[in-house]
Amino acid sequence: MKKTAKPLPSKRKQLLNQEYVQQIILLLHSGQLCAWQAVPGRLPKALPIKGETPLTVRDAPSLGSAWEDLAARLHDDGFSIGPPLWVADAEGRQWCATQKLATWQLPWEWLAQRFGLGDAAPWDALETTWQTQMLPWLAATDDAAQRQQLQHTREREHASETERLAAERVALAHENEQLRAQNTALQQVDAERLVSLLPALYPRVFTVIGPADLALLCGRVEPVDLPNPYPEPVDETLRALQKRFRALPHALQQQIVGFMNNLPHSQKLQPRPEMRELVEALKEL
Repeated sequence: MKKTAKPLPSKRKQLLNQEYVQQIILLLHSGQLCAWQAVPGRLPKALPIKGETPLTVRDAPSLGSAWEDLAARLHDDGFSIGPPLWVADAEGRQWCATQKLATWQLPWEWLAQRFGLGDAAPWDALETTWQTQMLPWLAATDDAAQRQQLQHTREREHASETERLAAERVALAHENEQLRAQNTALQQVDAERLVSLLPALYPRVFTVIGPADLALLCGRVEPVDLPNPYPEPVDETLRALQKRFRALPHALQQQIVGFMNNLPHSQKLQPRPEMRELVEALKEL
């Protein structure tokens, strides 16, 4: 039986269709491909690809085949097709590049951030944000000047974000360096700080905690060099030491009191009356 040829579109239909350069918007994410036809003055229209919406594509060649099928069908219908606009994830953009399909494309990740979708996949917002906001916005960028402007916007935003992240990395590195230096300094003078400040908090503290025990508790092998017996400071020295302790950063005050509070000797130590309120407050933090 003789095969019936597919009827060609009427001359009037061809002329009508060719009045518009068709803007084709394609969305490729996680191996799923959808397409829309955007005509000036009309809402974007979903286009099936090989009879499916969405169409599953496994690799770059199957993506190329899907685009050829769609383009051929539109051409057969008499439509003049402009360069397609691709919105794709990282894998999809690589497939487009392999097949030389996209002269211009948008990363889905950038578009999702711009419209407040964060890390969401497009299929999570297909009936909402994509249909009501993204598609109309993309359909409006259908000429070279608008695309160039959008590309410049993307590049400026990317450059600004890159500069911001670089500045944050420098600041974090500087902060980490300062913290390491502070930590090293604390480790180096911890025992000395305790020796100089503990008498401000507790009377006869080194008769309860010996130099060998203090060194071990501070992570040192050699005992702390302390006279035996350790003389109690005179009133003027005691007031100066207490003033020095109160001037320490709050976190350091808490560290010293917490260190003493966790020792097995702590029950034998009673704060000096003038420092009791501060010591008790630091214990509760």
